[in-house]
Order: sequence, then structure tokens, then C-alpha cells
Amino acid sequence: ADEAMECLEEALRIRELHHGEEHESCADTMQWMGNLLRKHGDPSEALDYFKFALRIKQTRLGNDDIDVANTLFNTAVLLDDLEKYELSLIAYKEALRIRKLVLGEKNDEVADTLFCMGNVATVIENHDEALGYFKESISIREGLISEEDPTSQVIDDTLLFISNPRSLRPDLVSQYQKLIKCFEEALPLTKLLAGPNHKDVSRLLDRMGEVYKRLHDWDNAIGSFQGSLRARKEGKPEGPKDDKESALLMQRAGECHLYKNEYGRAKSIFQSALKILEQNLGRVTMPVASCTYCLGIAYYYLHDYTHSRLLFEECKRIQVQVVGENNNLVARTLCWIARQHEKLDEHDIALEKYLSALRIYKLNKSSSDFRV
Repeated sequence: ADEAMECLEEALRIRELHHGEEHESCADTMQWMGNLLRKHGDPSEALDYFKFALRIKQTRLGNDDIDVANTLFNTAVLLDDLEKYELSLIAYKEALRIRKLVLGEKNDEVADTLFCMGNVATVIENHDEALGYFKESISIREGLISEEDPTSQVIDDTLLFISNPRSLRPDLVSQYQKLIKCFEEALPLTKLLAGPNHKDVSRLLDRMGEVYKRLHDWDNAIGSFQGSLRARKEGKPEGPKDDKESALLMQRAGECHLYKNEYGRAKSIFQSALKILEQNLGRVTMPVASCTYCLGIAYYYLHDYTHSRLLFEECKRIQVQVVGENNNLVARTLCWIARQHEKLDEHDIALEKYLSALRIYKLNKSSSDFRV
């Protein structure tokens, strides 16, 4: 660290000699010196370097330049280290204003700034303001993810690859990890301000569960879905507690148990969820078909192929009535029925089912779909 500081000091001397003390390159060097002191020296001394850098950049670039915003952000982080939270929040707010102006409202750096502001507001116990910052950061991140990962808005209960679930791109993993951090900060504030069983708590936990699923963090996903279900039930002192939404939460938890190879546990959850759905919606509905489908998968992995086939046949019957016989959902179910016939050594019937599924996929021009 000492040698690095000596090099930076010499670089600063040369730049001041050639460009003058007020040049942007001098400000950049001062920031590097400040960062070095923050990590390996005296943070209080580092603050002086950031102040010098900020003054130069504001003078040379104006108050609305993105480089000024970045310097303000770095200064705010240092002020956090020094526990000067009121001052850091002021710096973050100005950085946020510039970043929104230059980069737009829906930007990763804007979301990062809001997250930091939420943390500072939490420390100084301004809970309402903190929750507002976290909510805005969450909204931005969910929007960015939906643009980069269109499947994030689709509930995928295909469950075709239990042993090797589809992975996310590394950049999406980073986005989802940032999003879950926002949720984890927002959750205790929501409980504090709204109550532990408020509907907002249940919704937040449900959304957290979906993010954990995307990250293949099955345990935290299950815990989130169960927490959402508990808040939903305890938040309804009157009226039926077992409704459609409760059943769907149970189903999502059951899917995570499937991915954990806990097939018996998944089967029990799907059975309970299916009973609730049938009581609330009747048998011929798509939620019932979806849950029947999941239950069929549980039986398949429990090696009860006869029972599994019957469930998939029932699922197909419902799907045909609701969406028609040429829907891709029906094709997907036919593939599972074919699997059961394969396991039962009924290969001719299995081939017939696979061909029927392929016909539907081709009819819908889905031959490029990976499932085909």
C-alpha cells in the first residue's frame, strides 16, 4: 500500500505539472489515492482526496455529468464507512439525481444507488423512506430482468429436467442476486411497518421464492413460499384460509421439493394443493390440470408408473377441454404419458404418444423448441 501511494503521489505531481492542478486526470488520481487510503489507511484522510476530486470534476464538467455522479457515489460509500450517514445520504441523493438524468430511470447503477440509500435510511431508522428506496430498486431490477430474461414472467412447471435444471447466464445470475438482496432488506421493514402477516409480506415472500427458484436455491425458495403461505393464512382471521392462492403457493413449494429429489414430500404437498384447488375451482380448470401434472411427475420419480400415467391422462383430459387438443400443453403431457408407457414396456403405445405430441408441436410451428 505504501509503494502504491508513492506511485500515485508521483503520478499526481507529474499530471499537475503538465496539465495543471485543476485537470480531470488529477481528480482521477486523487480518487485512486482516496480509495487506497480507505482500504489500507486512514478513511478520514481519504475523505479529503474525494472532496478535492469532486470539486475539480464539478468545476470542469458541471454538476450533471455522470463522472460527477460516480465520484459522489464513491464519496457516499466512504461517508458510510465513517458513519456520517446524514452526509452520505445527501451524496447518494445527488448521485441518484444525476444518474437518473443521464442514464434514465431504469438502469442498474440507479438501482444500486437506491439500494445503498435504503441501507443508510435503515441505519438512521428512517424506515418508511428506506422501504421506499428498496421498493424502487426492486421495481427497476425486476424490469431489467424481464427484458434480459423473458422467461422470468412465465411460471415454468414443465419440470422436464429435474436432475439438471436450466441454468441462468452469469450476467443474469448477478442481476437475480442483487434483486434478492433488495428483497432481503425490504422484508423486515415491511414486517415492521405493515405487520408480520400483512398481505404485502405474503406477496413479497412469494416473489422472493420465485427469485430463489431461479437461482436454484431450493431451501430458501421453499422457506419463502411457506412463509408467504403462513402470512396469508394468519392474516385472514375470518373466512376460508385454503383458497386458490394458498394452493398455488403449496404447489410452487412442492416443485422445489422435486428439484431436491424429495419426491415423497412433493407428492404429499401436491395432493393437498390439488384437493384445495378442486374444492375452490372444480375439476375442469387449468390450475387443477397443472397440479395434477406435478403430482404425476412425483409418482413417476417414485417409480409408480401406473398411477403416474393415470394422473397424466386426467391432466390431458382437462387440458383438451379447456385449451383444445392441439395446444402445446397437451403435447407436453403426451410426452409424459409416453414416458410411463416406456417404463411399463409398452413401447408401441409410447411411440404413438410421442408421435401425437410431435404432430401438435409441428402444427404450432414449435419444431425449434428444445422440448421437441
